[in-house]
Amino acid sequence: MSQKNSQTQLIAVASITILALLGIIGWLYYNNTQQDKLIEKHKMEIDEAAQVKAELEKEYYEALADLEELRGDNTELNAMIETQKEELKKQKDQISGLLSSRKNLAAAREEIKMLKEQAESALAELSKLREENEMLAANNQKLTEEKDILTDEVNSQREMNDELLTVKAALIEEKEGLTEEKDMLSKKVTRASVINVTDIDVQGYKLKSSGKEVKRGAAKNVDLLKICFKANENVVSDPGNEEFYVRIINPTGETIQVESLGSGVITNIESGDEVAFTKAKELMYTGTDAMSCLSWQSENELEKGLYAVEVYNKGYLAGKSTFKLN
Repeated sequence: MSQKNSQTQLIAVASITILALLGIIGWLYYNNTQQDKLIEKHKMEIDEAAQVKAELEKEYYEALADLEELRGDNTELNAMIETQKEELKKQKDQISGLLSSRKNLAAAREEIKMLKEQAESALAELSKLREENEMLAANNQKLTEEKDILTDEVNSQREMNDELLTVKAALIEEKEGLTEEKDMLSKKVTRASVINVTDIDVQGYKLKSSGKEVKRGAAKNVDLLKICFKANENVVSDPGNEEFYVRIINPTGETIQVESLGSGVITNIESGDEVAFTKAKELMYTGTDAMSCLSWQSENELEKGLYAVEVYNKGYLAGKSTFKLN
């Protein structure tokens, strides 16, 4: 009985021990399973963080590469690219901070999405600016080419104008020379056609109340001067009306003239001076010698002394003489 109880007790202890061991084994199995799950969860979280980081690196460097492709010669555009790269770097650093905590992976993914959207928006804007700059550059190039063409045309036109001015100046000079020569020849022809006057004779007369003219030699008795002259033949001068201007100069050197009686002024072509004349006489010149006379009735008493007489034709002195009143 004692032996049987001992065996029973041994069996009970063994059973309890086995149950305890089974409990420990079960607890160890459960704990190991939980550890495996936790390790798997951590592994998955680490893999996800690595994937998110890889996505971040991919989006970041792709954005940098796209921005660098837009770089060119435009200083302003290049500055904007650098600014955008700095903004992307700030966002990347911010997202990297979120990745340090596995709890923020979802937020990091949202930030990466925003980084991508911002990069795409900036890329589109910069691409548009680059296209506009290229268009402006093309227009500027076109304007420069057009300006160069216009400049060449202006220079060509200026050279042509200079040549024309030179030719014009030469023509003007030649014309002036021809004009001078023509004037000289005209003066020579005119001078050659002057009808010279000779046989100038001046007589003094006293007018009677009856109207009769009586020749007198004393100045105080002379009321009328009669001047006669001969127009000589000149083969160069054409027949026609010829005007002769008679100038009577008194002893004091003054021209006797009264405008209301036909006196006036002519130009001496040889000297260019204006010459006063006493009276003009028109003669129908036929190409041969011809006598002509004119009368001058003085309003004032004539002075005694030596008088001079000049006769002009075509602006030239055609003849001269003197007479004396006592």
